[in-house]
Amino acid sequence: MNILMLKRNKLSAVKTFNIVALSLLLVFSQPWVADLVLNPLEFQSASTEAKEIQPDYIFVPACYYHTEGNVPTITRWHECSLQRMLEAIKQQKKLEVPIVLTGGKFLQNKDVVFAREAEKFLHTFGVNHNNIIVIEAGWNTKSEVISLKEHLPDARVVAISSATHQIRLSYLLSDAGIEHTISAVDYHSSGDLSFYIVPPSSNALIKIQRAAYEYLALLKYFLYDSSSEEIR
Repeated sequence: MNILMLKRNKLSAVKTFNIVALSLLLVFSQPWVADLVLNPLEFQSASTEAKEIQPDYIFVPACYYHTEGNVPTITRWHECSLQRMLEAIKQQKKLEVPIVLTGGKFLQNKDVVFAREAEKFLHTFGVNHNNIIVIEAGWNTKSEVISLKEHLPDARVVAISSATHQIRLSYLLSDAGIEHTISAVDYHSSGDLSFYIVPPSSNALIKIQRAAYEYLALLKYFLYDSSSEEIR
């Protein structure tokens, strides 16, 4: 952009563009701004169900598992996957209901089924085989909810999800007619919106990127998925 404007001798436009770009970079690299942008996603009540439910299952949507490289198994798990599954183990001990795992062949290695790898993880941490239901299907949230509905049509679930993702997941579960409550993990902000200024942070930019992805996904949901009959 700058090169094109320089070629056309629009020096003032180049200067303005650079100032705006630098200003935006400085603003969005502030952790407080990242917290502000994340707050509506992570701390707004997600569940569309007004009452607490006694769940029949603990539903754990897939996140990610790295299939490439010569690294220990625990290193292959993405942070959001680890937090969801560890919370599921805790909830299973408390509620004494089965854990439902979804996720098919969407990883880099197409021979690996996410839900089966998650099952192995739960076994490693002491969850009995009888307390795990594996659904080898789904490559995104919508397809996983559809698979859950097909296999367990009358299920009442506590769904464990990343905090930024909980609102969209709750909408999709409601659209499918699945009674649910949300248990959120993997928070990226503290909920404290007290103003502060610190040196610019690349981590803040990563948080802004994460929030932007989820806001765009919610926009897509309202434009397309909410009116779709596929999930109903």
